Amino acid sequence: MKRFLITAAGVMTLCFALVFAAEKPPVVLPPPPRVPEMSTAGKVIAVSNTELRIERTLKGKVETMEFILENPFPMITVGNKVKISYREKDGRNILIRVAPAKKTAVKKSKKEAPKKEKPGGSKAAPVTK
Repeated sequence: MKRFLITAAGVMTLCFALVFAAEKPPVVLPPPPRVPEMSTAGKVIAVSNTELRIERTLKGKVETMEFILENPFPMITVGNKVKISYREKDGRNILIRVAPAKKTAVKKSKKEAPKKEKPGGSKAAPVTK
């Protein structure tokens, strides 16, 4: 009986040692929250190497927006109409992309006035001999 108790205690010690020696799975941190990319369009009113200001109209109100430039954009000049993609970080707008705004075409109304015929003029039948 003594031999059995010593063997059982040894087996239990070995099992506990294996459990504690097992490798624990690494802790996986959740990815940081994704900041959405926003876009707007407007007319450039000021540009420098570190900052871009545009004036945009939103719901009838004129609004000025400032953007922080990470890279200078030499193709932009004051007065250009541009479309901007940006992200908001720490309460500041960080500029991602700038592209010239597309010109919109003048839309014609779908209903056109019917064409008026000349008075007294219906086409004559062709003359055959």
